[in-house]
Amino acid sequence: MPAANQFAAFLKSFLYAARGLKACLSERNMRFHLSAAVFITAFSLVYRLERAQFGLLFFAIGLVISLEAVNTAVEHLTDLVSPGFHPIAGKVKDIAAGAVLVGAVTAAVIGCVLFLQFPRLTDTLLLIVTSWRLPVFAVLIVGSVWFTFFYHPRR
Repeated sequence: MPAANQFAAFLKSFLYAARGLKACLSERNMRFHLSAAVFITAFSLVYRLERAQFGLLFFAIGLVISLEAVNTAVEHLTDLVSPGFHPIAGKVKDIAAGAVLVGAVTAAVIGCVLFLQFPRLTDTLLLIVTSWRLPVFAVLIVGSVWFTFFYHPRR
């Protein structure tokens, strides 16, 4: 295969990956994790995390979103090979969901380590509540609820 065709195939693989991520938006839990990621990223900007802390935060976010995407793939594949109820199919889905749970709990623990520093946390919350940031966070919260529970992407 000529180099130009290899490069085109390489670029096309990114389009397939983007299409796969878009397909994950049909899952409520993926929308929840994405909403939480946007909210916590906005909060971390006000909180003024250090560089390494941002790295840890984005690693945790990426871990949860990646696990949720793999869980979605496992669920779809399981539904394809076992459209009716089968106890092993249910176990496979439960194991994949358990992996997401482990990742989400790990991310929550990382979040606690990063953000539960008093009085810095209370100062940050006070800064949000008493400034122009409050409407921004209110919009983020309302948008997150809408995106998580009411958004239904076209297939």
